[in-house]
This record gives sequence, C-alpha cells and structure tokens, in this order.
Amino acid sequence: MKAWLICNSYLKSAKFEEIYRLLSVAGEKLGIDIALCGNAELLFPIPDRNREELPDFALFWDKDIPLGRNLEARGLRLFNSAAAVEACDDKRRTQLMLASADIPMPAAINGPMTYDPAGIRELSFLQSAGEILGWPMVIKEAFGSFGMQVHLARSRSEAEQIVSTFGNRPFLMQRFISAAAGRDVRINVVGGKVAACMERRSRNGDFRSNATLGGIVAPADPPESAKRLAVRAVEVLGLDFAGVDVLFDDNGAPMICEVNSNPHFATTLAATGVDLAPLILQHCREKTEAAK
Repeated sequence: MKAWLICNSYLKSAKFEEIYRLLSVAGEKLGIDIALCGNAELLFPIPDRNREELPDFALFWDKDIPLGRNLEARGLRLFNSAAAVEACDDKRRTQLMLASADIPMPAAINGPMTYDPAGIRELSFLQSAGEILGWPMVIKEAFGSFGMQVHLARSRSEAEQIVSTFGNRPFLMQRFISAAAGRDVRINVVGGKVAACMERRSRNGDFRSNATLGGIVAPADPPESAKRLAVRAVEVLGLDFAGVDVLFDDNGAPMICEVNSNPHFATTLAATGVDLAPLILQHCREKTEAAK
C-alpha cells in the first residue's frame, strides 16, 4: 500500500520533522510506503479527476484546504479530510460546530470582521463583550498553533491593546475558566477510540498549558465523561484522529477548549509512552481497504 504524507513546503521545524519521522517509521513497519510531499510539489489543474499515479490514501498534515479539496475531487482519500481540517483550523468554526451540537465549551463571541488591513479602529464592542463574558477574557486569533496566538485580557484597556495588534486577522473572545488556568488534559482519539491522555500544566504562571510555552506534561487518566466528550467532539467535526484539549470547570465538569486535527503527538509519546503513529496508520489502512 502506498500513501502520501502531505506537509507544508514552507514550514520547517524540528517538531514537524519528528512527526514525519515517526509516521514514516510506523509506515515501514506496517508495510505502507510513505512518500513525503510538500504542498508546493502537488500542482494539479482545477478540476482534475485523473487518478493516475495517486497513492491509496494521503495523510493530510497541512492546512492547505484548496489543495486538499482538489485532491479529494480527484478521488484521493485524505486523513483527515479537508473539511475536517478546515473545521479545526478556524477556531470560530470549531466553536460554532461544537456548540451547535450541544458540546460544552467556554462561551464565546466572534470578533467583528474588518476590511481595513490596519485593523479595527473603533473598539467599543469590547465593552459589550466584557459585560457578556466577564473579565479576564481570553482572546484568540482564529488561526494559530501552540497557544502562541492566545491572549488573556484582564480589562477592556488590555483587550484594546491586544486586538489593536491583530490588523485584520480574525479572532474570537472567550470566557476565561479560572479553575482551568494553566491546566488542561490532551485526549488523543484515533478511529473513535481514546488512544492516550496526558495532563499539561504551566510551571511559570502562564494561563496557557502548552508544552511549547514551557508547560510540563504527564500521563493522565481523565474521567469517562471527559473521554466521551472528546470522542463526541471528534465525531461532530468529522475527524479520523485528533488531539482534544479538555478543560474542567469549578465543579470538575469537562468542556472542550480546542480540537487539533494534526496533533503533535511526539509530546504524547514522551509523556505516555504511546506512539500514535502506528495507530493512525492502521486506522487509515483499514478505512482504505474497507472502501475498496
């Protein structure tokens, strides 16, 4: 069986390279010939339904949605699908889809859209948002990874300072869950089943728990309610696999923070000893064979 591992041609880092290595090693052990392909290498007419030289499936480890949709139009099965990756890539879309399915999440409000490349010049809406969501308030750019585009505003003036740096980049505002400050649980789901869980904690007072920002990780065994919630979120978003970040409120009830369609599972491997690469590839192979 042959597969493409589609990555971004212009995003180079040790974190991504380690993921590609783990998937390639797992593929070799499972008898899956994996070819690493940058999105700049995959140039096809639109539309193009020629299946010649296509692999059996592709791991879509990029967020080039137009490319993904074009490949799907040609009949190539992507894991995860372009629609599922798009749903996770835009935090506003994730919030809407999950909340519409009655999956608990922190209350949120989309920031207004602007056409001005300099950004939003009139910020009085932040007063209304603060009255609804309270202070402090979490402000997230709609697109971002590793917690780097997530901010905490303790007042309207801080919110104005944060939003004024966005230009015309889209964002949303979210209620701050004080009980979850600096802590969450990453629940990795593959093929509708929980595969590995780890707790992430900040060790420097940051309200974000991301390991990239200095957080520490450890194996975790969250309650079944949290696991069911993670599996349900993955199902609603149409994902084959994902890393689901779960928060817990003052009463210990779980809620979804974010869902990652392309989880950086090297940290999970280090924390739990569970290598998700063979689990993901085995799922892809089974789904591909079942579709023939």
